[in-house]
Amino acid sequence: MDSSDNISQLRVIYNKGDHIVLQDEERKTIHKCGKEGFKIYEALTLIYINDNTNISVPKIRSIQYEDGRELNVRYDEAGKSTNIRYEDDKVYEVKYDEQGKSTYTPCGNDDVVQITMGFVEGDTLEKVWKDFTYDQKEVLAGDLKRYVSELRKLKGEKIAALNDGKVRVLSGSRYAQEGGPFESREEFNQFLELIGEEDAPQGCEEFVFSHGDILPRNILVNDQGKVTALVDWEFAGYFPMYWEYSRASRESKDWKEFLLLWVFPDKREWGYTEMKSLNIRS
Repeated sequence: MDSSDNISQLRVIYNKGDHIVLQDEERKTIHKCGKEGFKIYEALTLIYINDNTNISVPKIRSIQYEDGRELNVRYDEAGKSTNIRYEDDKVYEVKYDEQGKSTYTPCGNDDVVQITMGFVEGDTLEKVWKDFTYDQKEVLAGDLKRYVSELRKLKGEKIAALNDGKVRVLSGSRYAQEGGPFESREEFNQFLELIGEEDAPQGCEEFVFSHGDILPRNILVNDQGKVTALVDWEFAGYFPMYWEYSRASRESKDWKEFLLLWVFPDKREWGYTEMKSLNIRS
């Protein structure tokens, strides 16, 4: 994977700027490559979600750094990682010597050039949504509602990405903006206003883990409507509870109505009356 010859043999499935996503059909792997602005957060998030929830996500195989370091992720028979630890919002690689003594090496957030993950079967919901039947939507909604419920059980003390990283928000300019970590919702609101976002309700509530971009293009499904994987976690982190619906409801009207009726029927219970953004009005 280190040579340009190997890279050229892979199928390009996404290419924008200096970020590219490649598929190795023989090895059944996906490779996300990048330079400027490419960080470890998404890979660590996928490992974290895999280890702490029952949400279907691609399994991270390895993380490669610009200086040549490579973090290979190992899994046990239950499919949980065995050499990654999370402590005090930090992430560590765990290594054991011959005597079984462990050493913890911090995982750096920056200078990542490639993330390799396992390939997951399924069509993007974006591709098949227009033909989805009522029964398929019912299956899909059940999965998404359960996933959101599981994510809400993961609590944070601040608004931040995993590993105490900066949050990434797709602003009205369609470019990702970074900020934080934020100790309070007031600080986060100031950041949102600064980048031209209106999703800044007032009040106090707990911070829960959110995917941050639950749109049809990031959901893989089978022909029954079951979610085979939730992908693209680059905007994930700990946010106020309203955030997941706010971000997900930016899509077409029918997708927004589906979310409101099938996935987030409780949104008025967690601050709907405070919300001002056009994105989150029914």
